Amino acid sequence: MFSTFIIIKNNWLLFSCVSLAIIKDILKVGLPLVPHSIGIFILVGADKFIIGKILGLTTISSYLVVFQISAVFIFVFDAINKSYYPWLFEKLNENNEKTKKKLWFLTYIYFILLLIISIFFFFHGSTLITLIAGKNYIINDSIVGLIFLGQIFGGMYLMINNYLFYEKRTSLISMITIISGAIHLLLISLFSYYFGITGAALSFCLSKCLQFLLTWVKVYETTTLSLASKGE
Repeated sequence: MFSTFIIIKNNWLLFSCVSLAIIKDILKVGLPLVPHSIGIFILVGADKFIIGKILGLTTISSYLVVFQISAVFIFVFDAINKSYYPWLFEKLNENNEKTKKKLWFLTYIYFILLLIISIFFFFHGSTLITLIAGKNYIINDSIVGLIFLGQIFGGMYLMINNYLFYEKRTSLISMITIISGAIHLLLISLFSYYFGITGAALSFCLSKCLQFLLTWVKVYETTTLSLASKGE
């Protein structure tokens, strides 16, 4: 998605003008994203096998129901991001400090709104799941809240991940995703064993939070786009 945008933005579709340097640049941006895809699978897919082995099929069915319903947020955040990042890249190309500060301010407002929304699921999440999936799925509010909060951290991650894509720091993106995925597998193995389905939900939430925070730190440390957040 982002690689396509970069190609179009730089008019690299004119194949007669393609040089070796451009091909190298495309590979430099695209190849590091392969581990990123593996990390995403670990974060949202591989953990289900571990939960099934530790907790059994009956318990994992409840977890999967909540996860599938919460996955609606994945599609919502992806749609928002696809609409947002072309506009964001256009604004960043202006290289204006006032614009950067405004972008960060809007980002923080977005974060606050999402975190406020997450509170709802800690108090009424069980009711929502029962309403959608039926009375056979009565799940503790805290479990539902943790899973939905994890998805919300995913939405927050997408918003700041755009800055690393803009500066073509895709190797950092992959590194963060792999680290988050590996820690998730470790946590979910331990937490599921000791705390059951609540531990599985907590592991997912913490791992997504870690992915978000690591990305934020790397944007702050390695790009010129975080100057507004440093008080300039």
